[in-house]
Amino acid sequence: MRRNTEHSWGSLARFFHWAVVALVVIQVPLGFWMVEVYETYTETYAEDQLPLVLRTNMVHHTIGFLILILAIARLSWRLANPTPGLPQGLATYQRLLARTTHVVLYILLFLYPLTGWAALSAYEGEFPIYFFSIDSMPRIVPQVPEGSMFDYEFFGDIHKFFWKLGAALLGLHIAGAFWHEYVRHDGVLSRMLRGQRTGSDTV
Repeated sequence: MRRNTEHSWGSLARFFHWAVVALVVIQVPLGFWMVEVYETYTETYAEDQLPLVLRTNMVHHTIGFLILILAIARLSWRLANPTPGLPQGLATYQRLLARTTHVVLYILLFLYPLTGWAALSAYEGEFPIYFFSIDSMPRIVPQVPEGSMFDYEFFGDIHKFFWKLGAALLGLHIAGAFWHEYVRHDGVLSRMLRGQRTGSDTV
């Protein structure tokens, strides 16, 4: 297992990166579908739809926990390894934008699943919180009645805000990666895809 160097990402760091990307790509549209399934169920209360409600929630909850676990592992690995430097020749504002985007994305990888977990925890009812087949994950905030200060909707609204902010930053991050790869040709994207060293790295 190759570790990071000052010029390239190691295999485990690249695995963490692309695993999180894959989970997020699944998680966001799944979240919309989960809400649609639940709203359809609450309008009809058809018992035959309940298994689909529970399955979509189980998958969404599980992916959320996996993202949180990977975020913890990824940050721990990054702190224990060198971080490849940004390419030479970038303007100060470009360096600041790149570093700020990375920091905020890391923060969101924690806050996004945590606010979802908090929303489920605050829900006043017997609705399960899943991690794979485990349906009794602990609550991280107290259950409160709807309309209370820190109820399901409170954390749910924050959760929605974070995915919107995350989507905007992810779009900026992707645009930056393609700009580096196809405009500057400095190999930043290739470095994350294949781990190869770029020819113009700096610490």
